[in-house]
Amino acid sequence: MIAGVIRGAICIPNGSNSIEPPVSFWPDKGEGEALLINAARQAQLQNNGVVQSQQLYGPENHRSCDVIACPLLVGNKQAAVVAVMVSTRSGSQQQAVLQLLQWGGVWIETLVKQRSAIQREAGVFTPNLLAAILDHSASHSAAMEVVNRLADQFGCERVSIGFRQGLPIRLQALSHVASFDPRTQLVRRIEAAMEEAVDQSTTIIQPDSVAGSTVTRAHTELSEQQGNGVVCTIPLPGRSGYIGAITLEYGAGHPFDKDVVKQCESLLRLVGPALELKQRDERSVWSQSSERLLGLAASVFGPARLKLKIAMLAVLALLTTLSFIEGSYRVTAPASIEGAVRQLLVAPQAGHVKQAEVRAGDLVKKGQLIARLDDRNLQLEHQKWRSERSKIEKEYQESLAKRERSKLSILRAQIDQVDAELQLVEGKIAHTRLLAPFAGIVISGDLSQSLGAPVEMGQVLFEIAPLDSYRVVLEVDEHDVGGLDPDKTGELVVAALPQKSFRFSVDKLIPVAVSGKGNNYFKAEATLDEPTSLLRPGMRGVAKVEMGQRNLLWIWTHVVIDRVKLWLWSAGL
Repeated sequence: MIAGVIRGAICIPNGSNSIEPPVSFWPDKGEGEALLINAARQAQLQNNGVVQSQQLYGPENHRSCDVIACPLLVGNKQAAVVAVMVSTRSGSQQQAVLQLLQWGGVWIETLVKQRSAIQREAGVFTPNLLAAILDHSASHSAAMEVVNRLADQFGCERVSIGFRQGLPIRLQALSHVASFDPRTQLVRRIEAAMEEAVDQSTTIIQPDSVAGSTVTRAHTELSEQQGNGVVCTIPLPGRSGYIGAITLEYGAGHPFDKDVVKQCESLLRLVGPALELKQRDERSVWSQSSERLLGLAASVFGPARLKLKIAMLAVLALLTTLSFIEGSYRVTAPASIEGAVRQLLVAPQAGHVKQAEVRAGDLVKKGQLIARLDDRNLQLEHQKWRSERSKIEKEYQESLAKRERSKLSILRAQIDQVDAELQLVEGKIAHTRLLAPFAGIVISGDLSQSLGAPVEMGQVLFEIAPLDSYRVVLEVDEHDVGGLDPDKTGELVVAALPQKSFRFSVDKLIPVAVSGKGNNYFKAEATLDEPTSLLRPGMRGVAKVEMGQRNLLWIWTHVVIDRVKLWLWSAGL
């Protein structure tokens, strides 16, 4: 609900007016941890919200943020203190963030009270049900006991339970039914509803589920088959994930009590591990396969298979050696040469190209003629105004001789107006000559094949870059951008001069990702340590940035390991 959160932490106060280190971070530990702890300590001592503006953190304290902390109360007693670092904002926005944190504390207190009430209500039923489960020797009979008791406890028309068998879920027991045909349509739809809830890791109630929040297609079909009855499926948790699900069904028009759902969810947190224990005791095929794998591993690392052990020890020794040998870690990135300054020569007015002296790739000197626009119309206009001035000046002389003072003032104004028009036309004529603003190279523009072609005012005709000032632009892959800071140095080799390398220093990393070539990359700007006349704008090559000393094992394997970690994270492992 809060935009611009940089980092958050939850601290638990102790009884001596001090605070313990944070027990949880979001998204993880990092810069600004001391700011969070300090704000949490002040909030604990004041027993009230704390707002600290413009706090500095990060490398050399180049970053700033606001820190907001608030105690979380349960029964007028501090249960924890939450502190967040957010992007800087106004005072009213800071108070809004503090109010959201306070509301979160009220929500937690309400949640604790509701959970306590549910636990008290289930205090008698839960231990009896767990005792009944443990009395059975088989998971099937224990599952039958669970569905029968749940149906009686909550007055359901039918309660069913299913367990995972690989990826799919198979129905194990129906309340008050000794046996059933697993091929019937009803059983298939119950199993589909269970898989629907487990796949989404949430409790689904049909028809009370919020529209659009979850997929309820299987539950809708099961409800319609049972005369539009009410269906609720709760995933059955185990010790390491969901092991199945339980479906409760009521008749049409029967309102489903949300407190019953909460009580069932709390109950199944205990029932699930107990049923999972029963399944493990039955030693399924998967368990037997796991034991065989463990036996194979024991035979590999036992006294036999000496050659394999020697090979594994040799690999281990090699990896250990590489982990102690230091080497230079360098980030490789495509790079290009650009001019530090680009001067654009644009058409000063609409016209036609009369003369083009240079084109892209030519070297030019300061003040050298680059191109010329046709000025015939301007020359005619200039001649027109010169004639007009001569005419008015003649009338002025005649009026001066006659001493017509009123007419002299008018003619003087007309002469000044004509002089202004002459200056304007002369300026336009001068601007038809495009001159080089400095010595450099023409990097774009070729009008040699466009003589006589019309051009519009403001149209870019040429780009000129200096020969003695370049910058190197690196395209650093997003996987390698971490740790790339200004003042890092490196070497550049361009494709046109593979036998020579050029030293450079990184000036700035542009914090905006660019998509291209099938991946994302960040641009970094660098300057050459020594000026050279061998390079030209537009040259491309490969740059290597020195990132410091690392062990060889990490240098050679970190790319693969980082990508594997990212893949495992995206897969939910």
